[in-house]
Amino acid sequence: MSDAPHAPTGDWCGADPFHASFRDNPYPALNALREKNPVNLTPVGTYRISRYDDVLDVFKKASTSMTLANGESPNFHPADERGSFREFMLNLDGAPHLRLRKLVYQSFNNRTLRKLDEEVKIVVDEAVASALARGHMEIVGDLAHYLPSQIICRIMGIPLEDRDLFTQWTAARTNAFFARFLPDDVIQSLVDAGNSLADYFDSLVKVRRQNLQDDLLSELIRAEEDGDRLLDGELVIQAIGVLVAGFETTIGLIGNGLRALLDHPEQMQLLRERPELINNCVEECLRYDTPIVFNWRVLTQPYVVGGVELPADAVIWQMLASANRDPRRFEEPDKFQIDRQDVSHQSFGGGSHFCLGNQLAKLEARYAIGAFAQATRGVSIETGELQWSESFFRVLGKYQVDFR
Repeated sequence: MSDAPHAPTGDWCGADPFHASFRDNPYPALNALREKNPVNLTPVGTYRISRYDDVLDVFKKASTSMTLANGESPNFHPADERGSFREFMLNLDGAPHLRLRKLVYQSFNNRTLRKLDEEVKIVVDEAVASALARGHMEIVGDLAHYLPSQIICRIMGIPLEDRDLFTQWTAARTNAFFARFLPDDVIQSLVDAGNSLADYFDSLVKVRRQNLQDDLLSELIRAEEDGDRLLDGELVIQAIGVLVAGFETTIGLIGNGLRALLDHPEQMQLLRERPELINNCVEECLRYDTPIVFNWRVLTQPYVVGGVELPADAVIWQMLASANRDPRRFEEPDKFQIDRQDVSHQSFGGGSHFCLGNQLAKLEARYAIGAFAQATRGVSIETGELQWSESFFRVLGKYQVDFR
């Protein structure tokens, strides 16, 4: 037996993020956690930070890393190797993170968004018109998944006929972000998905090197920063990371946002009457029901947060969904209100790892949600049962609606 001290044991306080019931509606449990135990030591030795100002404080002021002092991730599973996020820019700090982020940004900037604007509009309009003609829509498959899958394939240079391959792969791979805490069958699923994605992108990168196109993979191959180029292995890792991190969360934004509007018909009607509210509506959707319930940081030195001093190497889970509903920050935070004056949510994280694809996600959501609202004027909408995706993120898997 080792003489090393055991990790401290805490309490889930009724808000276990790995319990199936948490997915359906985490907010009552998160609200109770935030009010009763805002700096919470969990049974797995991590610290959950739940209040808005505390989350923001850690993002802005604390000295943090994405990895432990020994260089290991606090979340990834050792069995997860090919397609691993260990070398993805999200899991790196300092110069290595900045180098990769700048290279990827060359293919993910405002110029790219302007080129995609009309394409996004066309895809959305066709999807909504087709659903209305059929008299029903499966919100996820016909729009929330359909649109991002089309656009990410266009950006990355993935053949459109291959996009359905990624439905299961990307959902499974999101579990890699917290694999160390998940059961064996889920770990095996995410490992298998990582292998499949790595095989796919290994082949695609080789093809692109022989025939550069107008896409992200080709731009990464061309990209130079102070004479530096991405190597094939880095290309594959960044491509998988961008696909998984951006694709899944955009599905969640559109799906969760439309669900919120359908659950609040007076807000749907307000959007129809005042379409100029669409930008604010998308921000409120992100605040009200973010796809990413929490992310992580590791303290590189002791830090006091919420009146509690946490030690160096403490793993912090920033409870974004809780912060977004903190009554100290938002008036009537559990109310969905698309004309809310203050929608300063924390759904895209903070600091140097602020979400690189946030503008693309919001662009797609504005068109998808706005077009759905306007096209269904005067239409009676009946909602059916919903199912959650296998994704670690809070993302719908299916959500049927019928038009009358």
